[in-house]
Amino acid sequence: MDIVTQSYTWIMTHLGDITDAIAYLCLFASIIVKLTPTLKDDDFFKPIIKFIGKYIALNKYGPTK
Repeated sequence: MDIVTQSYTWIMTHLGDITDAIAYLCLFASIIVKLTPTLKDDDFFKPIIKFIGKYIALNKYGPTK
């Protein structure tokens, strides 16, 4: 098997885990933004949260199990 086929197989096997990890990162960033009083971290995390949220929302099929 070549590296492309191995990578594709690994990604498809672990797709649920990958999306879970991305969702947890988005949750963690959201919590930091809400808990801290300064706007400095808000400016850093909000574009990341919006970017991740946009692409997670495109997952129309829901989590894979």
